[in-house]
Amino acid sequence: MKNILNIQGAAVANRRSLLTAFVCLFAGCEMMDYKPPVVSGQMASAKHVDPVRLQEGRTLFAHRCIECHTLPVVWYYNKSDWPRLVDSMSARASLKPAERDAIVAYILAARDQR
Repeated sequence: MKNILNIQGAAVANRRSLLTAFVCLFAGCEMMDYKPPVVSGQMASAKHVDPVRLQEGRTLFAHRCIECHTLPVVWYYNKSDWPRLVDSMSARASLKPAERDAIVAYILAARDQR
């Protein structure tokens, strides 16, 4: 009887492990396929920012940030964290101050649309 319980316990543990692995794999795939939100007129008007500047920020975010790491979803960090995070990486990405500001403007505007 003791062996049967051990086998059943091991089977349940294996199923849980497989389920956990599947969930992690699925979540990881979602992050790899992440596409930054498209700039909308609503996004620009809500933040009172030029849509051209937001588009520039989106393009820089999508093309320059991915040179070093996968793109984080824009709502992953707090609004107050983003300027510091982008600033800390801007030298490595060789971003000009205007480019850095465009990325931050885009991220904050896109984050508010969620």
